[in-house]
Amino acid sequence: MPLKSKKQATYLKKNKPAVYKKLNKKPLYKPFNAPKSSKYKKKVYVMKDGKRKLIGFGLKGYRHNYSAKARQNYLKRSAGIRDKSGRLTKNNKNSANYWARRVLWNA
Repeated sequence: MPLKSKKQATYLKKNKPAVYKKLNKKPLYKPFNAPKSSKYKKKVYVMKDGKRKLIGFGLKGYRHNYSAKARQNYLKRSAGIRDKSGRLTKNNKNSANYWARRVLWNA
């Protein structure tokens, strides 16, 4: 997290454990339940281009049908999703598709 001022740096030195608890530093690549105010079911921190990035996946508004047939159809359909560069996202740990398939659909 970039520091905004010297005052903030001093505050961090004095209150390091409490501040990091407040910042909610979650471990990388470990999904967690999103807060109730979020539109996503789950979120995960990933490292992309040397920076921590928060990815949300699984919209709360959708009623997911996790039956065997629905699971099979979703996994087949989502296997073809590509990013802007044309690469498949199903095996890219920095994509929401990867996490939705692994966590929500047990791929």
